[in-house]
Amino acid sequence: MTLGMERSDSYGLGMERSDSYGLVDSHCHLGHIDAEPEGTVAEARAAGVDAVVDIGMGAAESTAAVARANVLDGVYASVGIHPNELAEFAADPSMDAIAALAADARVVAIGETGLDFYRNRSEASLQEDAFRAHIELAHRLDKTLVIHCRDAHDRVLEVLDDATPPARVIMHCFSGDAAYADECARRGFFCSFAGNLTFTKANALREAAAAVPEELLLVETDAPFLAPHPFRGKPNAPKLLSHTVQALADVRVTTFEQLAVVLRGNSARAFAIDI
Repeated sequence: MTLGMERSDSYGLGMERSDSYGLVDSHCHLGHIDAEPEGTVAEARAAGVDAVVDIGMGAAESTAAVARANVLDGVYASVGIHPNELAEFAADPSMDAIAALAADARVVAIGETGLDFYRNRSEASLQEDAFRAHIELAHRLDKTLVIHCRDAHDRVLEVLDDATPPARVIMHCFSGDAAYADECARRGFFCSFAGNLTFTKANALREAAAAVPEELLLVETDAPFLAPHPFRGKPNAPKLLSHTVQALADVRVTTFEQLAVVLRGNSARAFAIDI
C-alpha cells in the first residue's frame, strides 16, 4: 500500500480477523462504549484481541475502570485525569484519589494525561500542573505514563525533559510527523497508533509510523472514537483493532502475523505485564 492510499478491507466488510494473534488494544474507553463491557471484551477476544487497557479520564471513570479490570479477564486499567476535564484537579491537586486507585494490581498505567492546546478547555498553566503531577506519580509508583497530546507537541516534550518521567512512556494516539517520531524514539517513548492511521489523508502519520523503531510500536483503538476505515464515522470497538494492525503492517512492509508478534511483545514491555 502506498502512503496515500487506504487499504481495502481484504477480509470482508464487518468481518474481523478471528486468528489468535494475541493483540493488545493499548488504549480504549470501555465506559464510553454503548454496549456491555463483557460483550465488548468477548467480541474483542473472538477477533484476536486478548487484552485491552481501559483508560480512566477522571476519578470516577478511573474507579470504574479498575472495577472492570478486576472482573474481566484480559482487561487492565489506567487511572488519571484528562487534560480537558481538570475541574477535579483544580479543586484537589493532591492526586490522592488517583494514587489510591493506582495501588491496585490491575492498574498498569497513569493517565491519560498531557496537554491539549486544541480544545483548550482548561488553562494551559493548569494543564501543565496536572501533567507534572501525573508524571511525578507515575515515576514514584513505577507505572507507565500514558500521554494525550494535541497541538502541543513541543511543549509536551519540554515538560517531560524538565520533569523526571517514568521508565515507560506511551504517546497515545500518536499525531506527530516523522521528525517528532524520531524525537520520541530518541527518548525511548512508545508510539501508539490508532484508527486514523487508515484515513486517506493521513500521509504524514503513515510516514511517522514507518519511522518509529520496531521495538517502540504499539496499536490502539481509542474506542469508541477514531474507528478505522472502512468504519470511519461509526462507533469504534476493540474488535476492530486488526484494521489498524493491517494498515501498520502495510506501512512497515511486513506481514500482519509478523507485526502481531512484535506488538504483543512491545505491549508486554510497555505496561510491564505478562501477556
